[in-house]
Amino acid sequence: MKSILLCNRLTLNTMQKLSMAGFAFLLTFAGLATAETIPTIHPMPVPVRMHAPEAKIPVRLSKVDVHAEVLGSAAHTRIELVFFNPNERVLEGELQFPLLDGQSVTGFALDINGELRPAVPVDKEKGQQVFEDVSRARIDPALLEMTQGNNYKLRVYPLPAHGTRRVVLEIDETLSQEDSRGMSKNTYRLPLQFSEAVEQLDVTVHNGATPSRYSSVLVRAQLGAEPIKVDYAAETATERKPASGSTVSVSRKNYAGNRILTVEYPNTGTPLITTETRDDQTYFYAEVSPPPSVPAPRTAPKIVGLVWDASGSGAARDHGREFALLDAYFKVLGSVKVELVIARDRAEAPQIFTIANGDWHTLRGVLEKVAYDGATSSAALSLPKATDLNLLFSDGLSNYGSGSFVSGTTLLFTVNAAASADLNRLRGDAENTGGRLLNLLSITPAEAVNELTHQTICLASMHSNGAKELFSASIYPEGNRIKIAGILTEPQTTLVLEWFDSHGQLKTEQITLHSTTKPVASLAAKRWAAMVLAKLETDYTLFRADIRRLGNKFGMVTRETSLIVLDRVEDYVRYEIVPPESLRGEYERQLAQKTQTQSNARNYHLDAVAAKFAQKISWWEKTFPKGDKPAPLPAIKDSGAERSRPMEMRVMGLPPREMVAAPHPVSIPAPVELMAQPMPMAQDAQAAPAPEVVTGDNLAGQVTASIQLKKWEPDAPYSKRLRAASPEQMYSIYLDERPTYANSTAFFLDVADIFFERGQTELGLRILSNLAEMNLENRQVLRILAYRLLQAKQTQLALPILQQVLVLSPNEPQSWRDLGLAYAEEGNLQLAVDNLWEVVSRSWDGRFPDIELIALNELNAIVASVPQGMPINTSRIDNRLLRNLPLDVRAVLSWDADNTDIDLWVTDPNGEKVFYGNRLGYQGGSMSSDFTQGYGPEEFSLRNAKPGKYKVQAHFYGNRQQVVAGATTVMLRLSTGFGTPQQKDENIIMRLGAQGEDVEVGTFEIMGQ
Repeated sequence: MKSILLCNRLTLNTMQKLSMAGFAFLLTFAGLATAETIPTIHPMPVPVRMHAPEAKIPVRLSKVDVHAEVLGSAAHTRIELVFFNPNERVLEGELQFPLLDGQSVTGFALDINGELRPAVPVDKEKGQQVFEDVSRARIDPALLEMTQGNNYKLRVYPLPAHGTRRVVLEIDETLSQEDSRGMSKNTYRLPLQFSEAVEQLDVTVHNGATPSRYSSVLVRAQLGAEPIKVDYAAETATERKPASGSTVSVSRKNYAGNRILTVEYPNTGTPLITTETRDDQTYFYAEVSPPPSVPAPRTAPKIVGLVWDASGSGAARDHGREFALLDAYFKVLGSVKVELVIARDRAEAPQIFTIANGDWHTLRGVLEKVAYDGATSSAALSLPKATDLNLLFSDGLSNYGSGSFVSGTTLLFTVNAAASADLNRLRGDAENTGGRLLNLLSITPAEAVNELTHQTICLASMHSNGAKELFSASIYPEGNRIKIAGILTEPQTTLVLEWFDSHGQLKTEQITLHSTTKPVASLAAKRWAAMVLAKLETDYTLFRADIRRLGNKFGMVTRETSLIVLDRVEDYVRYEIVPPESLRGEYERQLAQKTQTQSNARNYHLDAVAAKFAQKISWWEKTFPKGDKPAPLPAIKDSGAERSRPMEMRVMGLPPREMVAAPHPVSIPAPVELMAQPMPMAQDAQAAPAPEVVTGDNLAGQVTASIQLKKWEPDAPYSKRLRAASPEQMYSIYLDERPTYANSTAFFLDVADIFFERGQTELGLRILSNLAEMNLENRQVLRILAYRLLQAKQTQLALPILQQVLVLSPNEPQSWRDLGLAYAEEGNLQLAVDNLWEVVSRSWDGRFPDIELIALNELNAIVASVPQGMPINTSRIDNRLLRNLPLDVRAVLSWDADNTDIDLWVTDPNGEKVFYGNRLGYQGGSMSSDFTQGYGPEEFSLRNAKPGKYKVQAHFYGNRQQVVAGATTVMLRLSTGFGTPQQKDENIIMRLGAQGEDVEVGTFEIMGQ
């Protein structure tokens, strides 16, 4: 145990020294991958295709061209993919793919006008904003992002109708070693698995340092079970002696196979040590064999903790390998007690099993019947405490709930059997206790059992007088080698490695490092960065800034940085993204001419908001007639000239002049005109009181009102089947229907609603949480999930999701507003006000018109509601903007789809419809600016409501998305007595499918006084 603790101490000390970050990965891109050596077992990646939801005919791969260079244990692979869009319309494509241990992306390029343009690094949130802004303008961008763990997504626009698009990725890796047929070898593997036939496949794997055809040890290559010819370098003509070097080539037309290309190279056994100078620093990378040490048996545990991740993503794990591991381990242990915890969005109560003579069939029966469903909570995966050894079977991906994983001090082994996983986190969690990651995709179950039952040598410390920032990929050797990297501060130095062998004895090893060592494939700097990143990502929340800095420095994809390609120099200048070298000169020339942002831009923005707010106050202070209309209003069609115009012409929400008649003869300010653009500040705006508490007759909202929301009842077959089922049958029926609708947000929303209605809240929440696993870091899906949780009064579950949405898209004001309103629901009014003030005070893109006013109304209502003795700090807020404007009635509509136009309609007791084309009603109902490009919100406000019924509708005008869901989800919040102590809110979530569809969301009735 002494050696375990000391090895663990190295990990902890190393984490305290971190200041940068890096990145490592293995590609399974579009069904194509290169892989580290996998002894005995050969898992195939899941086929991946270019995902374009609006494509009637799937986008397909027309050409795949792979060229790999191998030198010793280092490999560089260039993968060129050509996609063909057979559809009539231009599409945006998105590829989602997992990457395994041991490989890193060192390049990414997109064809622009027939020439490949390399990508450059960008902060992740900025990359997402720039990609969407540029693609909205119909200009070519591409973006490679990291989501969670080893999961990545590539977004490309446009995929031209009946045209092709070419993408290139470059991958670096070091091949791990294995022993086979009595020899040590390095193995290069390239899984070739595609969702459909590839018109042309070409693969070349070249090694410039392999033995000749006359060597006693030859290179071996095969595609699946088919032997592939190895071409060796020709003899030299003069000296008549064998030359080194080999080439393996595969060329196929209409390839539709499902095989792995395997090339085995004999290993010379010489340690790999390489250096690389970059930005005036010399990095080294080394693969070193540990001193000889015979593994020592571990003391057999009496109680084993077994945590089984049963979330939806758990279904993708290879349970056959997991069961094989447990079967072999329990046979070795013989008799042992097992404490089983099944965890998803929450942990189930522990179950105790007693295993005798290795017979674990009862426990296995329970695990075989596990339903993989719901999201993954880190806190739910926390381990039992009264155990001798813990096993965690999980992919390590956490996406739901608050709290964090607690590994404790008991020896932990994490077990992975999924292609999509957070291996860095799993490795870090295990090594922090002295345990290790058992990756069943790279070792056999028998080898994993050997790690469980035997203690092996581990790295205790590293130090050098001429090198700094030393890191190792793991404290345990892999393939009998440990991988280390660092930065040289002297031309030559000695690196001292201290090991603890399996018996706790200290052994010392010295390695000489030279800055002049011949570089191998520009490997050292990126390998160092990859090791740093692996350590940082074990606590992503704590080290986000370090990860961002290193990603930008080394041009790598991380959870904080992306790689982007833009079409025009003007785009790089506009967003101040340094372009590739070929565009650098023109970029610097245009950047020098760019008008700098004025220092008073924030003050100008607040002046504009204050002017608009003054107009809002003028509207609120006016008295509007509450009787019958003096004459019928002219009919306003919702189609015709206005709706036939391009969406761009509706930006300010102003209808054509000929379509709008004066609603009544009363002379009042016209918010429709005034709020469309900044105007000189009203004289009394500067002196507006802050914040006022209105009492007595001046208080709007002193009405008796009832809200009736129209119940959403989908007519899908699964809904009818569930409603007809008994409570005992419902969950089984849901699991039966789920595979058909695994990618449908509508399915999980509908089914969760039915479970909530039947009082099965815990299962309803589990079903709803599946949205967090559907599309990692998709902010639209996460918003839907958070909205529905808020509707279900589950604010504590909604908050961390909205916090994640803010991290993903801080450039969208809705992210700040949604989180602020959720904090208000929770009762954290200071954070609510702070987040809403961000919406008010920051300048946003023009596609979010007047969202500052909507957030300001909510901010003031919260400030006015603060109980005595619980003050809110409003010192940051401009006094001109602090005034509560209570309302009898308020309706706010939001939706989940970008580039989408949805309209809020409210019809009052007079039969008058207030909407984008009639923004000020006869009795004073006011509609906010028209959102035509996504998310909303649109707000209907009425200070003094005429008694009677009001009908609220949502109308789907259309969208300009390239990637959309089958239906758009809308959320409506209806409030009566808004901004008063009597405020009552009701939320409802519904869906709109086809363009032109409108649905009645609800009604509210104002009672007579």
